Formats: sequence, structure tokens, C-alpha cells
Amino acid sequence: MSFDPYAVDTDADRPLPPPHPAKFTAKHLNSIIEILGDNPSLLILDPFAGIGTIHDLPYMTTGIEIEPEWAYQRIGTAVGSALKTGYEEEYFDAVVTSPCFGNRMADHHEARDSSKRHTYRHYLGRELTKGSAAAMQWGEDYKHFHTEAWIEAKKVLKVGGLLIINIKDHIRDGKIQHVTKWHADTCGQMGFKQIDTIIIPVSGLGHGENSEQRIPHESLLVFSKPEKIL
Repeated sequence: MSFDPYAVDTDADRPLPPPHPAKFTAKHLNSIIEILGDNPSLLILDPFAGIGTIHDLPYMTTGIEIEPEWAYQRIGTAVGSALKTGYEEEYFDAVVTSPCFGNRMADHHEARDSSKRHTYRHYLGRELTKGSAAAMQWGEDYKHFHTEAWIEAKKVLKVGGLLIINIKDHIRDGKIQHVTKWHADTCGQMGFKQIDTIIIPVSGLGHGENSEQRIPHESLLVFSKPEKIL
């Protein structure tokens, strides 16, 4: 039997949809509204939509998410890939998203005990879909994937539109991994103009060998798409 996310289900004991370990908070959403302003007709895309908190913004929002169980939790999110959104060139006023950070949340081994696992794999409750960035640790595969994602974002973004990326560094083997700088530099090399960086205070992971409590913030990187872009 195929899964129909919109079918009427009267079973009160049906399982709850799987949660997501990383989503926009009220702090993120309020900061994004301050950036984008009060025009409700803005067309906004989140190509890494998760459970769809992008739809809590007061705009015309569209989400794309590779995992069906998360995509189906909000109307307005479609199952698909951030690398091939299917939208025509210069369609959206802004691309607003929080990609995976390449940290320990990407761990996807099968848990053999009852200890807490704060990962995409364990929140979803199954193996991640092939091609999901949620399974990518920080490294060359991660960089290649997200380069392609920002190329696609550049394509579907209108001239003068904004690309807003929520991102965070993390600790590995006692050293800071400069994920934020990589995203900023990569978008800059594509021709995007960085116009702001907004710091969002957050709590880090409180468990695991690479606890992130020493990096108590995420960053909203704000770029514009100039008329002439590489």
C-alpha cells in the first residue's frame, strides 16, 4: 500500500510523524522577517525544508525536502532535491534555508543501545534517502554537494534577490571546523554579494565526544544576487 499523506485517518492511535533535529526557531524567523520586510507577496524557497518551518514566515513560501516523512508534514513542501528544484530561472525573490552543518548530526550508524542519538538518521527512524546531505560529514563530498545547491539557488533567484543561509561551525578533534566561512567564500566566488551576517544565539549539542557548547551561535549569511553574476 502506498503512503498517502493527505488521506483522512480516523485512527487515534496512529504514530506521530517523525520529528526533525534541526529547524528554524522563533529567533531565526524573526531575524529573517527583519531582513525581508513586510511584503506578503514575496516568493520564498527553502530547498532544505525539513518539516517546513519556512511556512511560518508571512510570505508565499515553497519548500523542497528529500525525506517524504518530513516533507508531508506541511502543505507547501514537495519531495525533491535541492540540486534540481524544477523551477525556472529567476523565479524566487529569496532563497532562505538552513543546510546541514556537516557535524555529528550526520552520523548514521545503527544504534545498538538506548543512549541518546541527536542525528537525522535516528530522528527519522530509518536510513536516510540516497543523495541526502543529512548523511554528509564535513569534507569534500559535503563541499561539492553544497556548491551544486548554491548554483541551483543562484539559477532560480531573481536579480536583486536574497540568498539567506543559516549555518554553524562545529568542533572536531578539538578544532573548530570553519563551515560558515566556507559557505560565505563559496557564494562570494559565485558572484553573490554578501551584505550582512547576523548572529543567532543557540545552545550547542550537549552530548557526544565533539560537544558544540563552545560555539553558542549560528550565523545567518545574507547575500544578494547582482545583475551580473558569475
